[in-house]
Amino acid sequence: MLPKKITLFLLFLFLKPYFSCSQELILGEESVGMASYYGSEFYGRKTSSGEILKKNEFTCAHPTLPFGTMLEVTNLVNNRWCVVRVNDRGPFSHNRIIDLSHEAADRLQMFKAGTVRVKVMIVGDHGNVIISRPESIIENSMELVDDADNEDTITVPLVRSEENSGESKTTKDLAKDKKKDIKKKKG
Repeated sequence: MLPKKITLFLLFLFLKPYFSCSQELILGEESVGMASYYGSEFYGRKTSSGEILKKNEFTCAHPTLPFGTMLEVTNLVNNRWCVVRVNDRGPFSHNRIIDLSHEAADRLQMFKAGTVRVKVMIVGDHGNVIISRPESIIENSMELVDDADNEDTITVPLVRSEENSGESKTTKDLAKDKKKDIKKKKG
């Protein structure tokens, strides 16, 4: 009986690392903590997933999420955000929840501070984004509207008010107005 217990214990010790480094994905799950970015000496080396770490890609290291998990990372100081793909393990500092590539750190404007408080939300897996911010959906659809210059336009009468006194706009004009509003908010 004793050898069976020892065998099970050794099997547990052997398999534990495989189960502790992955967790089940729950889309929309959020966590808040500190983020850092990779030092330059790590670029060109293999990550835990076997990929070569590149500065110009939106990737990150996370201690437990499966490789290929897509995360939306928001800098809580300036509200800038980006979507990154988990391709490495880390950070190995207890007070940090994610390590970002230079491209992602640049997008979040975190180089001066070095580390920033972030919100991390699971938005997809296997390299595919499933949950997207509403404003990014609008921006992406604006590109479709802009490309449709040679298609038929539909005129939509606006509700009468003192401002427009019966003027009509096409859906393309409405889309361009919305795109201008989005650019103003970003600027």
